[in-house]
Amino acid sequence: MNKKVLALLICGFGAMFFASFKTFNVVQEPWKAPIEADTIKSPFTFSPEVIREGEKLFTAYCVSCHGKTGLGDGSPGKFKIEPANFHSKRVVDQTDGALFWKLSNGRGISMPSYKAVFSEEKRWQLIAYIRQFAKQPVAAPTSSTSVIIKDVTNYKFDAGTPGNYFPLPSKVANVTRSETQTFMVDTVVKGLTRPWSMAFLPGNRVLIAQRDGKLMQVKGGQLQSAPIGGNVPKGLRDIKLHPDFSANKLIYLSYYIDPVRPEPGYSVLMRARLEGDKLVDEKILYKAGPFRGNGEWYGSKIALDKQGYLYFTVPIKADRKTAQDLSLPDGKTMRFKDDGSIPADNPFLKTPNALPEIYTFGHRVHEGLAVDAKSGKIYSTEFGELGGDEINMIKRGANYGWPVVSHSLEYNGAVISKSPIQEGIEAPLHHFAIAPSDIEFLYSTRYPRWNGNIFTGALAAKMLQRSVVKNNGVIHDERLLENIGRVRDVKVGPDKFLYVMTEDSGIIVRLIPVKR
Repeated sequence: MNKKVLALLICGFGAMFFASFKTFNVVQEPWKAPIEADTIKSPFTFSPEVIREGEKLFTAYCVSCHGKTGLGDGSPGKFKIEPANFHSKRVVDQTDGALFWKLSNGRGISMPSYKAVFSEEKRWQLIAYIRQFAKQPVAAPTSSTSVIIKDVTNYKFDAGTPGNYFPLPSKVANVTRSETQTFMVDTVVKGLTRPWSMAFLPGNRVLIAQRDGKLMQVKGGQLQSAPIGGNVPKGLRDIKLHPDFSANKLIYLSYYIDPVRPEPGYSVLMRARLEGDKLVDEKILYKAGPFRGNGEWYGSKIALDKQGYLYFTVPIKADRKTAQDLSLPDGKTMRFKDDGSIPADNPFLKTPNALPEIYTFGHRVHEGLAVDAKSGKIYSTEFGELGGDEINMIKRGANYGWPVVSHSLEYNGAVISKSPIQEGIEAPLHHFAIAPSDIEFLYSTRYPRWNGNIFTGALAAKMLQRSVVKNNGVIHDERLLENIGRVRDVKVGPDKFLYVMTEDSGIIVRLIPVKR
């Protein structure tokens, strides 16, 4: 997500309904439509059909900021000026004409006019749907579901809970009760410098890739002062083990070479063998580029599926249209054999002028990539611009739409695509606005009520998101560990504990289930 977003972020069409404009330090005068706006009447009856059309528009363009129930809680803590709560008395008391006028005319640079974006009929459809919120009971926002337990006297660890990678604490502390699980937040590593990814090795070792080019190591539950030796590159991103690591000791690393004029930048995938505490036999398998921009938010994620194929993500670093150009690496997921060679069944191998390594295209910036251990399917997380972040199932040859189709808006609030759904474009499993990082599927008897859920790190929202999946769709989200920091990586260790790593505060925490 771009940090240089205007102080007033426009969330779909809804931001024009701000009843009052409030920042952390400044309160602006309420935005009032002219008196004559109250006389504007809809030429369309607010029938069930009209309301349903308004719901489609709201779901496509507004949910990520205003929330599914219109509470303005789609991205809590993200905006200095909070999106409107359509249940509030201040919004409810405004006439349909006043809301329509605001939607149509805007408010200068802080709120663009949507007269040219939506037809008059569509604007009234949106008003019709918004009016339904006040008739519905107000649900509790998802951000307040977790409760910090102050008195932990009667809480204990489950009997026989082992601590393989890190010893268990001597006593229970820092207990949180979520919707379905009570757990202790146990800080197991601290003092990291902008960590980006972690990998759990046999023998109770953990490798941690830092952006400064240090590959840190945890042994016996302790962070070692000396990093892994060998030819470890700067600009580290992801780290993954070969499926047969116990036998071959192979690991995969990604990193970004920042451009230094006149030399361009590259996103790089490499393989090496870990001998003791040193990398040897380093080999560059793939370089994507050349790029002129820096790689500050380059995810460069790696995954290996059950068949041993190797996947590597290359986000956009040029004109956004390059995501649809099969002759360029921007906005693509690449697929290789584990030695970096091209599989014979890659989808665009015989497409003229297409890069043979491309497996999927039409991505913006994928920041997470993981294999569902149960189904074997591959999933990614992806940045939108203003809202429209996604969880996608990676499918052979699929087009994920960017920038032709998106739930995202421009940073100035303008619409990118008139519809987020189009034939021939793979729709996301889920879309939201949290600036997602990595993604993990949890299958563990330690957390029976979370079994099968998706856990996604949140950078801008600074929390961990739990998503419940049913019938290939997300039916519920819960926000956990709010304000813990910019969550960069999430992993279920071989010990079946859930681990969460932050890049700003440089810590790794373990969630330990507890009970009374």
